[in-house]
Amino acid sequence: MIRVPVAREGLLFILPSLFLSFLFCFLGVYALAAFTLFLALFFLFFFRNPARSGRSGKEEILSAADGRVMGVEDLFENEFLREKVRRISVFMSLADVHVNRAPCEGHVARVEHRDGRFRLAFKKGIDEENERNYIVIGRNSERFLVVQIAGFLARRIVCRVKEHDPVEKGEPVGMIAFGSRVDVYMPTAYRPAVEVGQKVKSGLTVLAKKGDKS
Repeated sequence: MIRVPVAREGLLFILPSLFLSFLFCFLGVYALAAFTLFLALFFLFFFRNPARSGRSGKEEILSAADGRVMGVEDLFENEFLREKVRRISVFMSLADVHVNRAPCEGHVARVEHRDGRFRLAFKKGIDEENERNYIVIGRNSERFLVVQIAGFLARRIVCRVKEHDPVEKGEPVGMIAFGSRVDVYMPTAYRPAVEVGQKVKSGLTVLAKKGDKS
């Protein structure tokens, strides 16, 4: 990601659409010029990358995605973290910002992409069946897991970090094209600050706080 209001992946769609719009306008084919201009504006909206502060308390975890909270639960994560954790899932619609951000500062301990299906993002079990990307972030003795999960329309997961990279809280780490789901796993010492159905924003909304009774 670059420090502009549009994710750089979108330039592959935006610039050709703008070029075609100007070309068709120059040739006097105004219907096609209007159509390609509409496409350019749609891609500008879809790939928008608004500035986010990433500021919060030291013991607060931020949302990694824009969207609506679809699940808050405790479970045992037996592969990457290998401990009982708290998972908060966020569903990203087509209208949401699709840039994903680090929920906390730290170092990337592991990144792994897995192929899979493209079932609807709110279906049960898609966290094990759909195409997905795992990002483990270590912070002191704690570890957090961000999982980017493709949905029915999402056919591309972008990850912008690699193992050993330092990350800052709220920093862009990737994106999922055309809506999907992002899960954040954290130690159970963190108490949820959101509830199911609540709208959240990446790099702004506090998902959980440490220190309160769970």
